[in-house]
Amino acid sequence: MTRPLLAVGVAAALLLASSAVGARGFSDPVGDTNEAPDITSVEISEPTAGTLTLKLTVANHTSLPPNSWVNLWFDIDSSSDTGDDAGDEALVRYVSDGSTELYTWDGTRYVAGATTGVSASVAAGSLTVSIMRASINSQGPFGLLAVASRGQPVGDEELVASDFLPESGRAAFTGPDPAVFPDATGDQDAAPDITAVRVSDAKNGWITFAITTPNYAVLPEQSAIVISIDADDNPRTGESGTDLQLTLAAGEIALERWDGSQWAPDDLPTRARHRNSNNVVAIDIHVSELDNAGRFRFSLLSADVNTAIQGVVAVDVAPDDFSFWRYSLANKALRLVAKRLFANPARPRAGKAFAVNLSVTRSDTGKPITSGAVACRVLAANKPVRADGRVAGGAGRCSLVVPRAMSGKVLRGTITVRSGGKSIAADFTYVVR
Repeated sequence: MTRPLLAVGVAAALLLASSAVGARGFSDPVGDTNEAPDITSVEISEPTAGTLTLKLTVANHTSLPPNSWVNLWFDIDSSSDTGDDAGDEALVRYVSDGSTELYTWDGTRYVAGATTGVSASVAAGSLTVSIMRASINSQGPFGLLAVASRGQPVGDEELVASDFLPESGRAAFTGPDPAVFPDATGDQDAAPDITAVRVSDAKNGWITFAITTPNYAVLPEQSAIVISIDADDNPRTGESGTDLQLTLAAGEIALERWDGSQWAPDDLPTRARHRNSNNVVAIDIHVSELDNAGRFRFSLLSADVNTAIQGVVAVDVAPDDFSFWRYSLANKALRLVAKRLFANPARPRAGKAFAVNLSVTRSDTGKPITSGAVACRVLAANKPVRADGRVAGGAGRCSLVVPRAMSGKVLRGTITVRSGGKSIAADFTYVVR
């Protein structure tokens, strides 16, 4: 079904070569996307006078899946000025459980009628419906619209995906010779079918979600993929645990953050990007957007959007139970962690040597630092004092000589330790003996 475009709210070779070997894969069932039956043709014939035979060919299902149906709308007099709002006067419905329904327009509404003149069967991807003309009050030429639909319960709502033949108007049958009306293949409503997700992270901080979508080599613009991320790995924060949402729609990617009451667009520039080819969507986000988290939880949702009804008609959720998967980074972002600030000796003495130490460990290894640089800012009675900084024994150290005649005065300052491209600082205050 052709629809207007809407912007919604890669094979392994495309993954970063520096990805860690700790990448993790997650799987989701195939075909749980509410894909509508794809009508590829309708043949109408009248093998015996007064009895119509309609044969619908469906490309993607050998039999109709559960909770699906086919509506056959008849414009009996081939006039859009009569009948319902669309000009139809009769409806024959075939339901996937094998039942049939018949309705005729009485001038104000559709009225259910007996289906004694209607029969239907499905075999090898074809639906054959036999209808007596008298059942739908048809005597001559008519127009037909065939709509194949499938429902998908989501919470308290039901999403309905469909395929139409023809795309607009009605297929005209004049008879008595058979007529075949073709329809495009693959134009039915169907969300991207998420079957596998491979998550990996690189030393440069980029996290990659490689999402396999076997039913789309490249996503159509009317589809969307949303990645919900629990950045702090805490289900009690965010909206039901979700702190960030990455949305890829119409070829554009957007990032939103939960501000405590609503979703707000991320401040530009957003460190996120995407690629799509060979049935794989690769979405990257930099760990800095996750506040350099060492691990996080995530879930995915794909959607097919129909702008004609301004809504979503099909989704695939992974995991299926609306929970989260968890991923721990193999290349954890480095942070410096201050463990203890201490002095040697415990209190400074006027005219004597004194040192301030800040014990520091690395977040990625949990071990004390072994190298780096130390900057010292020291004031004695608000006057600068020279101090030398260095890393020693897993700590940053500021060494100095306390000026004479400073007994009872305040010695204060800041020690800043830099290691591995990161820095951490601590303030100190002492009273000189």
